[in-house]
Amino acid sequence: MTAIRRVKLVGVAALTILILLLFYSSQTRNDRQMEQRLHNDQLRRQKEAAKHGLDAEDLDIEKQLKSQRLKDAEAAAKQKANAKAPNPPVRFKSPEEVAGNGAWDVALEIDSILKRSPIIIFSKSYCPYSKKAKRLLLETYEISPVPFVVELDTHDHGSEIQDALEKQTGRRTVPNILVLGKSIGGSDDIEALESEGKLVDKVKGLAGKRVKMIKV
Repeated sequence: MTAIRRVKLVGVAALTILILLLFYSSQTRNDRQMEQRLHNDQLRRQKEAAKHGLDAEDLDIEKQLKSQRLKDAEAAAKQKANAKAPNPPVRFKSPEEVAGNGAWDVALEIDSILKRSPIIIFSKSYCPYSKKAKRLLLETYEISPVPFVVELDTHDHGSEIQDALEKQTGRRTVPNILVLGKSIGGSDDIEALESEGKLVDKVKGLAGKRVKMIKV
C-alpha cells in the first residue's frame, strides 16, 4: 500500500514538473517573439531614418511634429467653420421685459409684433374677410420672410391693439395688412391690387429687397 502511494506521489510530482516546464517554455517563446518584433521594428525605423538622412531619434521627433501639425490644422479648421456658422436667432424681449416693471404697453406690443416680419396680418380667426386675405397672401404667393399673423380675437390684449391700430393706420376693421408698419388695406384692397396685377409692386414698393414674393 505504501509503495502504491509513493508511485502516485512520484507521478503527480512528475506531471507538475512537466506542466511547469511547458509553461516556462511557452513564456520564454513569447518573450523571444516580443524581442524579435522589437528588434524588427528598430531595424525598420533605422532603415526609414537612413532613407531620409536622419537617425532614429530624429525620425521620432519628426513624427511627433507631424502629429502636432495635424492636430493644429484640425483645430484651425473647426475654428474657421464655427466662424462661418450663422449667428443664433435673436430673441425679442416681451413688452413686459422691455418696460422693466411688468406693465403691459400697447405701443411696445405693436413694436414687438412689427419686428416679427416685414408683413404683418392683423386678423380675427372667425372673420371671412380675414380668411380670404390670409389665403391670398399665404397660399397664392410664396413670400419670404413669411408674413406674421396676429389673431386679435385670441390675443390677451386684442381690443387694445385694434384701438391703437386705428390711431396708427386709420383703419380699425380686420384684416389690416401692414408692410413695414404701413397699412395697405384689408381683404378688398389687396384683392383689387391682385386683380390689377399691382399687388407685388405695392408690397415691394414698401418693403424693397427685404421681401421676396413669388406667385405659386
